[in-house]
Amino acid sequence: MSNSSFSFLASESGQPLNTPKKEPWIILLVDDEPEIHQVTTMALSRFTYEGRSLEFLHAYSKAQAIEMMQSETRVSVILLDVIMETDTAGLDCVREIRHVLKNKTVRIILRTGQPSTIPEHEVMLKYDINDYKNKVDLTKSRLYIAMTSALRAYQDIERQAELINALKDLNDNLEERVVERTSELQLANLELIQAKQQIIAQQQSLLQSEKMASIGQLAAGVAHEINNPLGAMKCNFDVLADYIEKFSKCMKERNIDELTPDLADIKEILEDTDIDMNRIAKIVNALSIFNGISGEESTSLNIKEVVEQFVASLQQPLQVSYSIVEGADWHLRCCRGQLLQVLEILYVNSVESGTKTGDIELTIASSQNAIQITVKDRGDGIEASKLTRIFDPFYTTKPIGQNLGLGLTIALVLAKHNSGNISVESELGVGSCFDVRFSKVK
Repeated sequence: MSNSSFSFLASESGQPLNTPKKEPWIILLVDDEPEIHQVTTMALSRFTYEGRSLEFLHAYSKAQAIEMMQSETRVSVILLDVIMETDTAGLDCVREIRHVLKNKTVRIILRTGQPSTIPEHEVMLKYDINDYKNKVDLTKSRLYIAMTSALRAYQDIERQAELINALKDLNDNLEERVVERTSELQLANLELIQAKQQIIAQQQSLLQSEKMASIGQLAAGVAHEINNPLGAMKCNFDVLADYIEKFSKCMKERNIDELTPDLADIKEILEDTDIDMNRIAKIVNALSIFNGISGEESTSLNIKEVVEQFVASLQQPLQVSYSIVEGADWHLRCCRGQLLQVLEILYVNSVESGTKTGDIELTIASSQNAIQITVKDRGDGIEASKLTRIFDPFYTTKPIGQNLGLGLTIALVLAKHNSGNISVESELGVGSCFDVRFSKVK
C-alpha cells in the first residue's frame, strides 16, 4: 500500500547500551511497503532489552508471514500491517496465527496508516492482538516503548510456560515417586503377608509337635498299662482255647450231644474275643510310635526306585497315574520301611476319599535340597475348617469303629523322623493333594 506520509518523527533517545553476546530477540516485520521495513529496522537497530538486541525477519504479505511463522518458532514480536494485498490481510493473518497455528505466545502489534477505516476498539475486542498503533504516531521513542512492553509481556509468558513445565515435571516426578512408593508399600505388604503365613505355619507345626509330645507321654503310659494285662489275657485265652478243644474231644467221645451247641457258642465267643484283642494290640502298636521310633536304621536310598516299586506292588482297586516332574539326584538317607508306610497310608487315604477309578496321581520331583512326593486324588475333598485337624491323633470323619484316626498322624510322625514334612491342600468336591517333602540336608 502507498503511504508517502509515513515517517518517524525526531525524538530524544539515550546513549545506546553495549550489546552483550546473547541470543537476539526475533522480530517479524510484516508490511507490503519495503520503505516501512527499512525505516523500522533503522529505528530499532540499537534497541536492546535485557541485554539482547533484535534480529529482524521480513515478510511482505500474509502468505509470507504465515510461512515464516510455520518455520520459525522463536519469533517474539510481530509488527503487522493491517492493509496489504487485501484490506483485511493483517487481521486474517492474526486469526490464522492464533487459531490455525495455535500460537498464543507471540506478541502482535498491529500497525495501520488508515486507522479511521477500522475502529481500534472493535479490532482490540474482536482479534487477539496486543497493541494497535497508527504509523503516523509511531516516533522512535514510542516504538521503543511498544517494543519494550511487547517483549516484557512475551518474556513473562515464556517464564510462566517454563514454570508450568517445571511444575508439570515436578508433578510427573511426584506421580512416579508415588507409584514407586506404592509399589514399595505393596511389596512390603506382600512380605508381611508372607511372613504372617510363615509364622502361622510355624505356630501350627509347633502346636502339632506339642500335641505329639503330649500324646507320646500319654501313649507310653497307656501302652504300658494295656500291654501288661493284654499279654496275660492273651496267654490265658490261648490256654483256655486248648482246654476247650480238649474238652470238646472228650465230649464227642462220650457222646454228650447236648453240650455240642454250647461248645459251638464258646468257640464263636473265643473267635470274637480274639478279634477284639487283636484290635487292642493294633491300637497299642499304633500308639507306640508316639513314644519314639526305633528298630530300623536309615540308609542311602534311591527314592525314585522305592516309589516305583511301591506303585508296582499295589493290589490296586484304583489305577495310579505315576509321573516324574524333574530331577536327577534321587538319593536320600531315610528308613525304607517307614517311607513305604507313609506311601501306603497316603494311598489308602486317597482310596477311602471317594475318588473315582484312575483318579489318583503320584508324582515325584527332585531339587538341589529336597525330594517331594505328591499324592493327589479327586475325591470328596476336606472342609477348610477340618484341614488343621486331620493330622491330630484319633481324628477321623469316619463312623466310630471304622477308623482309628491314626493313619495320617503316623504318616506325619514317620515323615518328620526322616527329615521330612507333610502339607495338604484340599477343596470340597474337587479332591485333596498331599505333598511329602524330604530334605536332603540333614
